[in-house]
Amino acid sequence: MANNEVEIQEPIPLVCGLCSEYYTDPLILPCLHSFCMKCLVKIKEEQGREESLKCPTCDANVPLPSGKVKGLTQNLWLAHKVLEATVREKISSKDSIPCDQCTSSSDDASVAFCCSCCLFLCDFCKKGHKRMKKTVHHELIELGGKKIGDVSPVVSRQPTYCAVHDDEKIKFFCQDCEMLVCRDCFIVTHKDHNRIEYTEEGDAAREALKESAAKCHEAKVSGTFFESIANGEEMLRQIDTRKEEIEKEIEETFTKLKTILEERRRYLLAETEEIASAKKESVKKQLNEFQRLENGVLLGCQLAQSVSECVDSGEVLSIKKLITDQLERCLKASKEHPREIQEDGVILTKLEAVGISNEINGFGGVFEVDPDRYSIESGLAIPLATVGKQRKFKLAIDTPLSLDKATAHLKTSFVKCDGTKEEGKVVIANDNKAATISCTPQSIGQYLLSVTVRGHHIKSSPYGLSAKASKNYASLPNLGSYNVGNYTYGVAVHTNGDVFASDSSNGFVQVFSQDRNKTRTIGTKGNGDGQFQSPFGLLVVGDKLYVSDNSLHRLQYFSAITGKYIGQFGTNGNGKGQFSNPYGMASDGKGKILVADYSNSRVQVFEEDGTFVQVIQCNGTPAGVAVDNDGNIHVTIYNQHYVQVFPPEGTNQLYTYNNPNGYLNYPTGIAIDDEGYIFILSRYSSTNYLNVLSPQRTQVNLISQFHNSSTCYGMALDKDGHIYVPDYYNRRIMKY
Repeated sequence: MANNEVEIQEPIPLVCGLCSEYYTDPLILPCLHSFCMKCLVKIKEEQGREESLKCPTCDANVPLPSGKVKGLTQNLWLAHKVLEATVREKISSKDSIPCDQCTSSSDDASVAFCCSCCLFLCDFCKKGHKRMKKTVHHELIELGGKKIGDVSPVVSRQPTYCAVHDDEKIKFFCQDCEMLVCRDCFIVTHKDHNRIEYTEEGDAAREALKESAAKCHEAKVSGTFFESIANGEEMLRQIDTRKEEIEKEIEETFTKLKTILEERRRYLLAETEEIASAKKESVKKQLNEFQRLENGVLLGCQLAQSVSECVDSGEVLSIKKLITDQLERCLKASKEHPREIQEDGVILTKLEAVGISNEINGFGGVFEVDPDRYSIESGLAIPLATVGKQRKFKLAIDTPLSLDKATAHLKTSFVKCDGTKEEGKVVIANDNKAATISCTPQSIGQYLLSVTVRGHHIKSSPYGLSAKASKNYASLPNLGSYNVGNYTYGVAVHTNGDVFASDSSNGFVQVFSQDRNKTRTIGTKGNGDGQFQSPFGLLVVGDKLYVSDNSLHRLQYFSAITGKYIGQFGTNGNGKGQFSNPYGMASDGKGKILVADYSNSRVQVFEEDGTFVQVIQCNGTPAGVAVDNDGNIHVTIYNQHYVQVFPPEGTNQLYTYNNPNGYLNYPTGIAIDDEGYIFILSRYSSTNYLNVLSPQRTQVNLISQFHNSSTCYGMALDKDGHIYVPDYYNRRIMKY
């Protein structure tokens, strides 16, 4: 077979898939499935649709012209094939066939079939057919003596009538609409269209169909279909194989669990036997003692009675003392011996079937996709968003599925935490390289962003986000100060509004409420757990407060709510996990703490529990660190007078920057908001400055309202986007 020839593997069925009978008035749908007109009318009524119906085979939605089934395309080719098949079936049948032309009630059977008129004719009508000038040359098939399979008549096409105008034959083809029409159709709805006798368009239509079929066949033989089918079949095999592996794993796991349960059952039964045996032994010992006393009393009483009746005084006196002594001992013992059994029959059980049933019902899981393979790659470092502005999060998807399929499993929600369920306009974008989740808060307040796979939260979900009002950083009014009373380098703010200030002189952290009243202190002066020599940088992550100690070269963390000491990490040195004068800190939002290890000229990364992760080597002495929404790490390099920027993985630097207007000497504290604005403390010409840079790192504002006798270090943002700066020498925290 030539490559451009289409191989038809199976004949197209001539039986309707709905009624299982030969098609009557077959209509073809746009999806190329055909059905009887009467069957589609019934389907439309069952589906209860007005302007469309759903294909019974492939569920494709099919619009109905004017809402009527009759307006669908007639499958004239299929109707003719059905006509030929029914004629062939009648001819091959042994039963007699009534004449189609007789108007009388003649019982004469047909003896011939006219292929031109598609009529069965009796002998009388056959002769008349041969005599008439109009039909004398028609091809007649004689029916006498024919057997099944002997005859395959080619039935001439019969006139086709318009579906709209029942009495009008279809004669034309509308080239504009590409449809068969009758004369009245042209007059009514196609009068300005180009028309042609449909027989003249036939050859071109046949060639177009062959060309289309050849193109599809070429795609098929080129391997496109074969490869897809092979991949699909291989995937089915993989699914079956994996299903068998999972079933085996489940069976093995539950067999082990049954073994464990059986061992536990035997252990509890043995323990029950041991407890019961010990109790029974104790009771038996007490019973033996009662019986011994009882026997001693009975014997003594019996002897006393018998001897007291003896007439010989010598006999009485010889054993009288022994008997009375024994009776007195028994009397005394009976008085001293407890009347009740010193044991009970209680054996308690603690078989919490409901609890273990709940555990069993929640045990394990089988997933189509693994939620742990999905995580938010960037965007978590800054728990802020601006009302009306889009906030983006990049997704990391570690799965063999294509990105399209992987993101199809994701569901997102972005709602207010106060229960108002305000929509957040969450969108998942897929650029074939990475997936991005973007959300837009509609009002100020706390939001919760959830990303789930088949109902299971991915890593970092749900994620809390504070929506703040948009700010004009060109104008930053002074909102007042917190009077710390002592020198302070570090500041941090909890989402509940508490402000923390380190007291580097007295060795503790002060806590202030939103109304700026001091509420408590955390820690004391000293070297022990929960004590400080010189508390420096502060960082709040969730409900934990991290404090760097510049003198003890370590970090300690506490409950930000109660102030209770939790743990610590770090010692003096330059090894992994060791510090030399730790300064500022930051969180990447994904469970990592970044620490500016000042004298070691590096930033160290830890898990929140202090587990060492990695070292990021810097060009000089780092004083502060911050992470932007893209996960990039910004480090203020104090002795180099610029900010060094590293990618999220902390490898080679991306670039450096400073204030283009030249005020960024000796940079210390740094913070970045959700829109990418950068806030940096610096000291230039003996003056402390708060530099405000745009996301493009141009200067937006420059503030110098601090005492110049000493360098300012710390920096923090609260959930409303306000900026907090420790004014060291003035012993206060400034708020902007």
